[in-house]
Amino acid sequence: MSAQHHPSADILAGYAAGVLEAGFGLVVGAHLEGCTQCRGHVGAYEAISGDALADIAGADVEADALARVMARLDAPTPRVPQIDNRPLLDRLPLKPRKWVAPGVWVAGVETPHARTNRVYVLSVAPGMPTARHEHSGAEFCTVLKGAYRDELGLFRAGDFAATDQDVNHQPVVQGDEACVCLFATEGRLLPQGLLGRLAFAFADV
Repeated sequence: MSAQHHPSADILAGYAAGVLEAGFGLVVGAHLEGCTQCRGHVGAYEAISGDALADIAGADVEADALARVMARLDAPTPRVPQIDNRPLLDRLPLKPRKWVAPGVWVAGVETPHARTNRVYVLSVAPGMPTARHEHSGAEFCTVLKGAYRDELGLFRAGDFAATDQDVNHQPVVQGDEACVCLFATEGRLLPQGLLGRLAFAFADV
C-alpha cells in the first residue's frame, strides 16, 4: 500500500540539503525508503543544488593535484559494503526496550541529536490509545508497522506525520497488529493527566 501522508516540500528540501538534524533526517529517510514519489522530489532538489555549483567561482589547485587524484584511482578498490535488506526496524541501533505498560514499549535510537531532543521507536499493542499530549516543538513520525488514528487522520505503515506545539492529540492503534513508529521530537512531549505524566516520565529515552 502506497503512503497517503508525506513530508512537506520544505522538509524534503531540507533533507536534500542535509540541514536536518540526524534524528529528524532518519525519520524522513524511513519514509523515503518506501515512497518513490518523495524520493523523486528529493532527487529533483539535489539536482537543483548540483546545478547551483556551476555558478561557484573556480579555485586554484596545486600543480600535482591531477597526479595525486590519478594515483588514488589506481589504489586498490575498497570493499563494497553489502546492502542490508532487512526491515528498517531490524537495522536501527536501538537502546534496550523499556516496557511502559502491557503491550507498550519504547526504545531510544543511537543517533546524534541535541541533548534536549529525543529519537526513539514506540510500539503500542492493538486497540490501545497513547496518552493525550501536546508538544514542546516539532515532531516527525514515520509509521513502520501497523496503523493509528488521531485528530489528523489515519496513518498506516509508510506514512509520515509532522506536528508541532499547536497540535494536541491522542493516537489510537487501529487494526489487529501492534503499531510501531519511529519518532524524532524537539524537547519532551507534554502529557495531560496524572497517568500520562507518570507513563511519559517512566518512558523517557
